[in-house]
Amino acid sequence: MKQIHGFLDKFLKLTPPNDAIRTAVAHAASRVLGVPVGKEKVQVKNGTAFIDISSVAKNKLRIERSSFFEVLYERMPKARELVRDLR
Repeated sequence: MKQIHGFLDKFLKLTPPNDAIRTAVAHAASRVLGVPVGKEKVQVKNGTAFIDISSVAKNKLRIERSSFFEVLYERMPKARELVRDLR
């Protein structure tokens, strides 16, 4: 009889489906802000990217919103369908 971990080993290598999007959002935020932003600080839900950064950085990102989306869509054109708002 096989043990359960034998069946579940193939799932260890999978990444969340939005991992590439989170990486692209973090990269775009880093380029616009000039400060490194890790993908673990980014969540994407219902077309909105939530970035957990300081309030000063969030304000600068809101001001530079168009630059952020240019960088994001240049890096990942498919993100145009998945990320439409920034918070």
